[in-house]
Amino acid sequence: MTLNPAGRFLANTMLEPLHQPIPKTPHDYGMSYRDVAFTTRDGVTLRGWLVNETAPKVIVITHFGYRANRYGYQVKYQPKTSKPYDHEIEFGYVAKRLVDAGYAVLMYDLRNHGESDRDELGVGTGGIGERFDVIAAVEFLANDPATAAKPIGLLSYCYGTNTSFCAMQEDSQIFRDAGVKAMVALQPLRNGDYLKAMKIPGFIYRSADRHYRAHTGGISLLPPIEEAAKSVCVPTRLVQARKDPMTNLAWVAEVFDNMPVEKEMFWLEEPTHRFDGYNWFADHPQDMLSWFDKYV
Repeated sequence: MTLNPAGRFLANTMLEPLHQPIPKTPHDYGMSYRDVAFTTRDGVTLRGWLVNETAPKVIVITHFGYRANRYGYQVKYQPKTSKPYDHEIEFGYVAKRLVDAGYAVLMYDLRNHGESDRDELGVGTGGIGERFDVIAAVEFLANDPATAAKPIGLLSYCYGTNTSFCAMQEDSQIFRDAGVKAMVALQPLRNGDYLKAMKIPGFIYRSADRHYRAHTGGISLLPPIEEAAKSVCVPTRLVQARKDPMTNLAWVAEVFDNMPVEKEMFWLEEPTHRFDGYNWFADHPQDMLSWFDKYV
C-alpha cells in the first residue's frame, strides 16, 4: 500500500530524534559534576553527568526525548516546519533545585539522543526500546562507588515517563534491589494521541502509523503504556497540565488509575501549553521536592 507523503513526514518526526549540541554543563549552573558512561543490557552506551555525587541521595532525570537531550530543548535547532515551543527548556535549572535540596543528580542522554550511542534501529520508539536505558541508569547508580547503597528517586519527563513505566514492566525487581524509592512522572504521552490532538485526518494518521510500525519493529503510535503503568513499583506522583492541548487527558487518567502503588495525581492548572509543564519544576520546585523528601 502506498504511503501518504504527509503520513510519512509525520511519522519521521517521531522516529528521528533531533541531535542537538549540549551548550552548557552543570558547572554553568554552579554545580560540580563528573562525566559518566554506562552500557545497557542490549549493548548501547549512554553518556551523561553525575552531579553533586557526594550527596546522600540521588535523583535520575530522564528527559523527554525526540526534541531534547540531557541539557534540555533548544529552540534554534527545531525544524521551521514543526517548532512546537518558543522558549528554552534547561534541565540544569531543575537539577540545581535538587542539588540545593541535598540531592545528587544523574542526567543522561537516552539512546539515539545527544551524546549517547545509537541502537540497532536508530529511531525513537516512544519508550518501548528505551526501557533498557532507565534500567541501565539505575544499575549504574547501584554499582558506582559514589552512589552505591544510596536511595534513588526518578524524575521522568513525558517520553521519559513512558520509558520508566516500560522499564519497570521489563524488570521491576532491579528497581527494588537498587533502592529506588519514588518517582515523579510528568505528562506521559503517546505519539498517536499527539497526532490525533492535531486533528490529523484519519487516512494520514493510518499512513503515519504504518510507516512508524515499519521502522520500529511493529510498535504502533499508540503503544500500551497504560498496561506498563500496572508494573509501577514505587510511590509515584503523576503530574499533568490540565489544559494541555496535545494529549488525551482521559488516557492520562487511565494511566494513573492503573498504577498499583501509593500515588498522587497533581494537575497543573496554570499552563496552557504542554511544554510549559516541562519548565514547571524549575520555577516550582516544591511540587517535586515534597514527594522526594517524603519517600527518598
